[in-house]
Amino acid sequence: MSFVSPFIADIMLWLMYIAIVVAVIVTIVSMARTVRLRTKDEEVVNGVPRTRMAWIVIVAFLLCLVLTFLLGSSEPVKTNGELFTDTFWLKAADMFIYTSLILIIGCFVGVVLSRFRS
Repeated sequence: MSFVSPFIADIMLWLMYIAIVVAVIVTIVSMARTVRLRTKDEEVVNGVPRTRMAWIVIVAFLLCLVLTFLLGSSEPVKTNGELFTDTFWLKAADMFIYTSLILIIGCFVGVVLSRFRS
């Protein structure tokens, strides 16, 4: 017995797809805008090499996405009584989960370390 009509479920899935596409587009535009609008005056801010740090963050994030996708499980999952076996989406789900956890842990470590920095 399903509590959600198939029509509503389809709408929710399409809204999720649209949200993901919009998030990816905004991220790409933001990265391009940041790189394009920087000036030579902003190369070092408060002793921090801003441009180098931006590129390190971008490359590390993309590397994290690729690694978590490759290391993600493709084990079939039973969902709503049916076996879900699509390898790509199983790995993509693991990628988003593991990358989110890594970013949350990284933020926490960064906050703790910056608290004790003199």
